[in-house]
Amino acid sequence: MQVRRHQGRRMLLILTSEKDLAADFLIVTLIERGLPYVRLNVEEYHRRFATFEVSGSGTMRTLMAHDGTVIDLNEIRAVWYRRAIHPHVDAAVPLDQRMFVAGEERHFWAGLFLSTDVRWVNPIDKVSVGELKLVQLHLAQDLGFHVPRTIVTRNVAELRSFIVETGSAICKPIYHGLLVNLAERSSAFTRRITLKDLDDEAAISVSPVLFQAEVRRKADIRVTVVGDAIFAVRIECNDEQMIDWRKPGYELIYSTMTLQDDTAGKCRRMLAAMGLAYGAFDFIEEPSGRLVFLEVNPTGEWAWLEDKLDLPMRAAFIRLFYGEHA
Repeated sequence: MQVRRHQGRRMLLILTSEKDLAADFLIVTLIERGLPYVRLNVEEYHRRFATFEVSGSGTMRTLMAHDGTVIDLNEIRAVWYRRAIHPHVDAAVPLDQRMFVAGEERHFWAGLFLSTDVRWVNPIDKVSVGELKLVQLHLAQDLGFHVPRTIVTRNVAELRSFIVETGSAICKPIYHGLLVNLAERSSAFTRRITLKDLDDEAAISVSPVLFQAEVRRKADIRVTVVGDAIFAVRIECNDEQMIDWRKPGYELIYSTMTLQDDTAGKCRRMLAAMGLAYGAFDFIEEPSGRLVFLEVNPTGEWAWLEDKLDLPMRAAFIRLFYGEHA
């Protein structure tokens, strides 16, 4: 059996999906610099061969590459956790067995990769907690960020009172906002909400809803923290009615900015409290210049910002994964 080794060099494992452009973007530089990596897409777990073995000589963890060589996973020193480990199940598996097989696959792969001497960006368990918006809002408030007045409930009477008291409110997903059906995928973007939107109480109350007081915006601010590096970008739009800049169709203007030390320090403390090495923060900049915290994404996108503004983000990731002398 031919085992691929890298003479003690740090190797990066990238856990992602086939259509992850950020991973593609970084891998171009890894190839240019001759830095060793392994990419595993969620769509191919069920087709890849891997082995975990414990014997008198220790623990062996291997993964077969596409060219048939075997990769020693004990050489992995960093993992870039881009997409959750939710393996597909082979279509040949009977329907009544698929839940069982999916669980076996997920626990096998997660157990295969997890190791105490490997740096995860970010750790699986920390990402799971860090993605909880309610946890984020509570922590941000404790750290001294300005946080919009927020309510999350399925009680329609309380939601109505919130709209009346705030005068102008927005609604956003509690989780990722991705809607999937048999025909297509779509996204639920942040939008303004009115009392009329709550007329159908039965439909509203099937799930908790997150409302926030609308914040007057001068611009949106994206703060990306990659290890010790921090990148702040101002995102402006000429549409004064814009609520969510991620919604397609807006003409946006991007510019770099210097983040105040106080805000940068709070971002770092928040990530440290959450056990994260990477995070993409979203703020609203009010006309007064004050920044209002919206959320932080432990697996947020970043590559388009480097592309537009020539920010050295890939270099920051490489230092994080391979060390200062990569």
